[in-house]
Amino acid sequence: MRIDRVSFRVPLAAACAAGLLLAAGAATAAEYGPVAQRAIDGAKAYVKAKGLKNPTLDILLNSLYRNSFPDFAKEWQGLTGVAIKAEPLGYTDIPSKVMGEAVAKTGAFDMFNDFPYTQPDAASAGVLKPLDEYAAKYKPDFSGVPEAFIAQQFYNGKQYSFVLDGDHIILVLRKDIVENPKAREEFKKATGKELGCPANMADWEEQAKFFHTEAGQTRWGVKFDKPLYGAMGYRSVNFSHRHFPAYFGGLLFDKDMNPRVNSAQGTKAIAAFSSIVQYMPKDIQGWGTPQIYPFWGSGQAYSVMSFPSIFGYGNANPKSVVKQKQLPCVIPATNAGGKPVRRAAEAAGTSYMVNAYSDHPELAYLFIQWLTSPSVGNRAIAHPKGFWDPFREANKGDAGILKKFSQEFLDTTLENAKYTTSLLYIEGHYEYMKILDNNLADVMNGNIKPEEAAKRIEKGWNGVTEDIGRKEQIEAWRKGVAAGLYIDKL
Repeated sequence: MRIDRVSFRVPLAAACAAGLLLAAGAATAAEYGPVAQRAIDGAKAYVKAKGLKNPTLDILLNSLYRNSFPDFAKEWQGLTGVAIKAEPLGYTDIPSKVMGEAVAKTGAFDMFNDFPYTQPDAASAGVLKPLDEYAAKYKPDFSGVPEAFIAQQFYNGKQYSFVLDGDHIILVLRKDIVENPKAREEFKKATGKELGCPANMADWEEQAKFFHTEAGQTRWGVKFDKPLYGAMGYRSVNFSHRHFPAYFGGLLFDKDMNPRVNSAQGTKAIAAFSSIVQYMPKDIQGWGTPQIYPFWGSGQAYSVMSFPSIFGYGNANPKSVVKQKQLPCVIPATNAGGKPVRRAAEAAGTSYMVNAYSDHPELAYLFIQWLTSPSVGNRAIAHPKGFWDPFREANKGDAGILKKFSQEFLDTTLENAKYTTSLLYIEGHYEYMKILDNNLADVMNGNIKPEEAAKRIEKGWNGVTEDIGRKEQIEAWRKGVAAGLYIDKL
């Protein structure tokens, strides 16, 4: 925490005069729920007890939220007198910045905003403050939150973060095409199936192949001046692993941390994951969210597997041509393990953690509890420029969320949340997943076969486990599985 630094601060009187507390749908005092109000009251009491003047909290912020987070920072200052200074940074650079703080111990940031998967390494390095003491004092509410999301806030039995994002991957189709009578008739004639949300991954690829259209073609009474790609999904290094659990459909390791990928289930999953890339844009292996979202909004794809916020983007972005033309679907099942199962990986998510070296960790905690509380969290999810996604029962019936996403989407994504599974939630997450990503890329590029990739992944993963310590990894792995991180059990 720092005092009198350049930030999102505005004097309270000016804020009130300008109506900043009502900007972006800010609540009145009477509308704050008990969780948020406890945080507000706690922050005021803390500032008074410590005799702080012009207090400022610093947050390392995922840059995706640079256009939405400031509204809540201003609102918090108006309520408590505590300003928030944010330093936006790309999500690929945040983990190293957090781990650097474990060595530097500067306290320059009071809070870290990052994917939950940074937490195991950061907690093990001692850079995160355990939040159990503060949670016992201020009583947050996690009712209506799926088990996997709650479990992601903990590591080795201690709470280190709060989650405010239902980033379990979802499939979205072009509703206008699905409902096109000619398209439905031709698809039924070609496949013998009714057109709609695909039951499994093979059905999705079948649809992607059928609707993949070259520029200049006329199909179903529609002239395509630009190509219509059959599918889109994250296929780049640092992102492929976020979708792989949906194809694998089970735990990646056995109870002793032996990889399960070098198996019939693993090779089938790798093959299916790689095959559908032929119906995606040619540069997809270099794309992330900044490329995929606008491309979907341009109307040049029939389907996309992505974070749920892509649906909100399609409806809310002024340049989108797919407004009211989207059909949300529960994640298709995978048959790689034999029995069809649905696994919607919590592919990213946004969590909020407190720096163990902050001068005022309790004050940082209170802001996080306020932001992620049911009442304020609903408004964050509804923010037109935000990337927060629905994930808890309290999101149902919220007018702002319904306006941004639609009732159809909300019903689908909350159903999809039942199949949420975490990515690998142990120390060394990024090392394990980089090995997976690199080998998936080699298969997609035709350099190796799925069987060879499975062998390489198994060898690489065993190496990471040994480097960190197999005994410690087994213990953390078993605890996470037992806590409900992965749906599947050992």
